[in-house]
Amino acid sequence: MSIAELKVELREETGKQNAKAIRREGRIPGIYYIHGADPVNVSFDKIEMNRLLLNEFNVLNVIVGKGKEWTSVIREIQRDPVTDMIIHVDFMGIKLDQKVTLSIPIFLKGSAIGVREGGVLEQLMREVEVEGLPLDIPEHIEIDVSLLDIGDTIMLSTLEAGDYEFKTDLKQPIAHVQISRASVSVGLEGEEGEEGEEGEEGEEEAGEAQE
Repeated sequence: MSIAELKVELREETGKQNAKAIRREGRIPGIYYIHGADPVNVSFDKIEMNRLLLNEFNVLNVIVGKGKEWTSVIREIQRDPVTDMIIHVDFMGIKLDQKVTLSIPIFLKGSAIGVREGGVLEQLMREVEVEGLPLDIPEHIEIDVSLLDIGDTIMLSTLEAGDYEFKTDLKQPIAHVQISRASVSVGLEGEEGEEGEEGEEGEEEAGEAQE
């Protein structure tokens, strides 16, 4: 996994009003923290961060001033619930030779067989907690669901971890394909229709017998 870089500026003032002022300037407020030291408030360019997130990385060199770098990971990204724009980022200082625990997203790819047969694919787990050396942890995990049929489930225990380990309960399901409600409704309507026809035929036969 490659190491990305982000230039930041230190900021002394904090609070909601200061954060709003920073965002109006096209920047995003954030905080850097590492065990054993006081947290440091920073800000950085919004466009640069959005461009950065288009690339694959887990380790981030936060560049402060001239020549000063903090080896970090992005611990949390806060987004506006309406616009989905980034409003705050937490950076956690790390050492490349020490293991860290991170939550990484799970992406599904492919078209499941069960979906083509009328089922519905449901993703039950969207991120998983893993532990490993920073450079050994992937940006995300991608799972091919092409072979999933109706009733099939992918469990976390079926995945193979690389040079890291899963911290989330391995018994947790990631995704499954269930029969759709529409298919169930159609099936029930068909059965009712057949029963109705049989009832009518029975009534006709009874009428003929009486005649």
